[in-house]
Amino acid sequence: MYDITTMSSNYANLAGILAGFSFSGIYLLIEYEKRDSSEVIGILFAGFFGLILAAFLFSNISRISYDPGSPDLMKELAFNVVIASIIFCIAVIQMFVSLVFIFILYRLPKLVISLGKIIYYETALITAMFITTTIPKLYVDDNPADLTKDLFLTGLVFVLVTYILSKVFKRRLDLIFEKNFLQIVAGITVLMVMLVGIYRSRLYLGEIPVIFPHFLNFVYILIIMINSFSINHEHRMMMQKDQQEID
Repeated sequence: MYDITTMSSNYANLAGILAGFSFSGIYLLIEYEKRDSSEVIGILFAGFFGLILAAFLFSNISRISYDPGSPDLMKELAFNVVIASIIFCIAVIQMFVSLVFIFILYRLPKLVISLGKIIYYETALITAMFITTTIPKLYVDDNPADLTKDLFLTGLVFVLVTYILSKVFKRRLDLIFEKNFLQIVAGITVLMVMLVGIYRSRLYLGEIPVIFPHFLNFVYILIIMINSFSINHEHRMMMQKDQQEID
């Protein structure tokens, strides 16, 4: 059994370091007053905000005395680690999304942008698998294998469904992203605040309904798919703008 409090301390340090990188990116974009950088700054700020929250939550967990002999304490630790991990993963993928947006903003070669997309998809997959295996820790008294399998399968189905819908309604989604992208990013920060509220609740003391972990997994995958569409949308819009300038 690994020491949850030590692990949380390490994650708190990592989140703090990454938050520093995010802040530096925001500062540089503002300093050089790069045109059309508001979207990138918004994404970076969302990532910075999430990393600060994650650092605080993991730091709070690391101060809890680890006692495997206390069932209530173990449930509290498991619950807090799950919520903090989701916020941390959301913040991390926002950082990678902002990186791809910066590639697009600076009109880097298509090969570099494609590589950035691949790295984002890989990061999204890794973090999704991490969340899928972490959420079952809510149920410390049960065998988590079955729930992990269910979360993986339902998550895979949801990815396929949302991918198909994004292709069917691509033009409508383009309009939504063009007009309300920063509001969508702000919505992600609101979600992280809601997760902090759940973290501060004592939900772990009762019997957590099975729908709750599915909901958490659903929301996280939805954010991944929104980010994926936003990257492709931004790339399409930038290519169209460049073509109009050439014409």
